Amino acid sequence: MDEIKIAVRFTEERERLDFSLAGFARMLEVNRETLRKAEAGLSEFRSGLLARAALLGVDVQYVMTGIRSQNAKTVVERLGFENPTIHGSVSGVGFANKIENLHFIQTTNHKTTVKAETKPGKEHITEEQKAILKGLVDKVVETEAILKKQPKTHRAVWAALNTHCRVTTYSLIRLDDFEKARRYLHQWLGRLNASASAPVKDGDNWRKRHYVYIKINTKMPEDKEAVDTYMRRNFKVGSLTELSNDELLKVYRYVAGRRNKRR
Repeated sequence: MDEIKIAVRFTEERERLDFSLAGFARMLEVNRETLRKAEAGLSEFRSGLLARAALLGVDVQYVMTGIRSQNAKTVVERLGFENPTIHGSVSGVGFANKIENLHFIQTTNHKTTVKAETKPGKEHITEEQKAILKGLVDKVVETEAILKKQPKTHRAVWAALNTHCRVTTYSLIRLDDFEKARRYLHQWLGRLNASASAPVKDGDNWRKRHYVYIKINTKMPEDKEAVDTYMRRNFKVGSLTELSNDELLKVYRYVAGRRNKRR
């Protein structure tokens, strides 16, 4: 089997269900690094992991074969799971809590602290959108750690995102600014993966991440045809694996450019 294609389809299913990488790993009872390697095509998906993924709504038949299961919805319903209540959890455990009103909290020193009012799905980003941003922040921090001598911490990345969106905490990111926030993190990842040190320091992982990104974003026939034409015209090849690192980076940027134009 093509492990890259399986990894791409599994990642596609996780993102369809709006799980972050870290949150989904918790739900699957594996550590985050195990799931990251599987999604990058660096290790196989074990049967136990796939079985638990099916319970969370993943179409395992599609992951393994590329053909959608006709009874996936029925399976999930019979198991008693409802996707909206599951993927609404930011942490990947339990259910998400929505803060609808202003809360007054008594501290041990009997001081009153006021928490800013948030209205998920009305004025501010939803719990599902928070999970997406958390997943992207995790990817930025992970890539920073691989490529940078002085990598950014989670705290630093969150601070930069909040500043970009002009809020004090990501829970206050306005609903209309969700795409702005997601685009900012995607651009950050793009800059890291496009750096000169990326192919050298990250080796095969760098190439596999680019393969996965390109394949996920060329699912539509017209997109795949456009990329195939671009590779044939510019590099005289018909497969991503035939490209040099520099050529692969150019294809990656071409796909990213097409993706951004559609937004």
